[in-house]
Amino acid sequence: MPQTVNRLIHTLKSDRLKVVKLRIILYLMVGAYMNRIIKSFIARYENENKKRFDLNTLEMFIINQYKSESEYINKGGYRELHKQMMELVNQGCIKEIKSSSYNGLNPPLKVSWQIINKKEDSRWDKSKILKYSDLLDFSYYINNPSFQTDGEWEYIQNIYRFLKSSSKREIVSLEERCLELFYDEKFLINRKDTTKGKYGILSRLKLSYVDLRMRKYGEMFIYWNKGVNDIKRIIILENHSTFFAFKRVVEIHKEVLGFNPDALIYGEGKKIESSFSFLQEIANTSNVEILYFGDIDSEGFGIYARLKEKYPNIKMELFKTAYDKLITLCNRNYPLDGQQKNIKYFNLFIDEMKDYINEEQIKKIEFIWNNDYRIPQELLNYEYLLKAVKL
Repeated sequence: MPQTVNRLIHTLKSDRLKVVKLRIILYLMVGAYMNRIIKSFIARYENENKKRFDLNTLEMFIINQYKSESEYINKGGYRELHKQMMELVNQGCIKEIKSSSYNGLNPPLKVSWQIINKKEDSRWDKSKILKYSDLLDFSYYINNPSFQTDGEWEYIQNIYRFLKSSSKREIVSLEERCLELFYDEKFLINRKDTTKGKYGILSRLKLSYVDLRMRKYGEMFIYWNKGVNDIKRIIILENHSTFFAFKRVVEIHKEVLGFNPDALIYGEGKKIESSFSFLQEIANTSNVEILYFGDIDSEGFGIYARLKEKYPNIKMELFKTAYDKLITLCNRNYPLDGQQKNIKYFNLFIDEMKDYINEEQIKKIEFIWNNDYRIPQELLNYEYLLKAVKL
């Protein structure tokens, strides 16, 4: 009997030991899995040359790697996350940003964290770097060895060979030069050169489009030339129908609302912001006078303001006469339809118009702005413009 009891006790102890061992193994597996997830998250940030991350973004990333949030909780949840973060801190992989606040949980963690990049050795042949340094600046690559890849070196060789003979080369389009140097005509346009960070290869080498004798041509805008060789006076019109109304009037009377334009440009709303650089193909931009006329709304104000900001050396102002007529014609409220408003753009419009329109008109514009209304430029239609010319 005592032997049977001893065997039973031994068996129970053995089974308990197995259960304990199994629990330890499962616990270690759970921790190892979350550790791998966190390290993959950090690796992704490092590949994008990002130095900082926030805890909430990391936790959402981890949850997405599990089947559900409940599985994340069952596999340790926040407490396991805290444990793995502390281990990575001890390993020198990450560190908390002390100026950030705590997340309010127990045990607490800082909201913001920094990735610690371990110093990498230079990968490129130092003699080749020295050889190419007569035309290229390698300081960024010396300070950031992670960018010393085989692909990057091939591009640098192409750029160096080009620079050696650049004085004999013609200026070509950005796409043509990209295809020659990077085997991809959209390499710089689609920012494929910045997958590791905000600095592209030209910034890393401190090169410009001029150095590589290439030019980014603006997309063509639609315009009408009255028939002059030297375009100097231009009206930009935001909308299609207004463009044709102005064109028809100018074709008949040579002028519209007291202005005699050489050309009319159809802005296509916001598109003019990306295509405006095409202006240099049709006119001497240092010797043009441009009047802008768009809708009286936040989008119309914004287009004009951003053009002025981007091209400060081009003489451009609001077509004040047209806006004066438009304000006077409007006798109902037209809804804004969810446009984003920027008070800076509104103030620019008022500043330019305040000496041309009266106090009543200013109050009218302020009412429209404050109550999310707009005035479409189509109110100044072809029939009105014809009558205005005859007056």
